[in-house]
Amino acid sequence: MTVTRIHVPFADVSAAGLGWALGLPEQPALAEHTIELGDGRALVLRVLGASHQVLVRDGARTLLSETVACGLPGADTLPERVDVDGYLLTSRVERLEGGQLRRAVDAFLTDLAEQPRAVIGAFPGDPHAVTALLAGEPTPGTISWRTWHAYPQTGELVTTSTTTSDAKENP
Repeated sequence: MTVTRIHVPFADVSAAGLGWALGLPEQPALAEHTIELGDGRALVLRVLGASHQVLVRDGARTLLSETVACGLPGADTLPERVDVDGYLLTSRVERLEGGQLRRAVDAFLTDLAEQPRAVIGAFPGDPHAVTALLAGEPTPGTISWRTWHAYPQTGELVTTSTTTSDAKENP
């Protein structure tokens, strides 16, 4: 696992502000972790100031770009499900009371602690203000990843799960 202590103040955002887009160009990242897939392609997990971006690359060419972030001009709101041309995204927003969010964040951080395929951005001001990404184990023809976005100020935990079949180009 790669943990990056972010030195950008944690912005007051919420799940309602998240947008989703495919095919956006590379956005400025605060943390990044590249996983070689063994077939010339790489999965790039990126923590943005306002959430995440995942790139599937073949050399210098970006085959797929998924961005989930606040303040994306022209982006759709984060959908619960997208299933198009071999790309499947599911998302869930949980509103957690009291210590539930802290316990949930602590649990996924513990689960990711020994994962070399994970990256975590820890924002200042609240130890539970984190964005985490985990690459799934590649299987023939399939690439997958999961993300967690914790918003302590609103008590929200947003999770996404994405699978793409043989990422060729953005669907």
